[in-house]
Amino acid sequence: MSVYLTVAPPDGFTKWGNAEWERWLREHPWEAAERICSRGSWAIFLYQVRAHAPSAKKGVAPVLSLLVNERPLSSQQTLDLRDSLHDARDELDQKPAHAMNLSNNNFASTEDVEIMIAAARARMGKDPSLGDVWAEIFDQLDRVVENACAQNRGIYFGNV
Repeated sequence: MSVYLTVAPPDGFTKWGNAEWERWLREHPWEAAERICSRGSWAIFLYQVRAHAPSAKKGVAPVLSLLVNERPLSSQQTLDLRDSLHDARDELDQKPAHAMNLSNNNFASTEDVEIMIAAARARMGKDPSLGDVWAEIFDQLDRVVENACAQNRGIYFGNV
């Protein structure tokens, strides 16, 4: 199973009836959903942001349940998330990847963590930071979130 993300219709779309949906979809077809990562990696990523990026944690906390449960975010929540993700990447870039091993991690085995770190090391050609380990997820998120912010819209989870 994977986590998919796309730009949502304007805020309030969850209250639309069939007529509003039909009109919207005629005028604005859904943007293709992008695969962000596996659900397992998504849970580990969110845990690592909370565990190792204290400034970003403050910004992610209000929408954490929405992120974990893959629920839509409003345009304002998406703007706030964008800023928090930028903070998270900066903070995680400052910490060595082996910090993942030092935390009380209930989401991944030691072997899984070692595989993630080894893959980042191979990609980077050097000992990676935590930000390097999660670079691909940050890049995928950044594309969708920036697109949503540019359109003053939220984000929507799902393979639509």
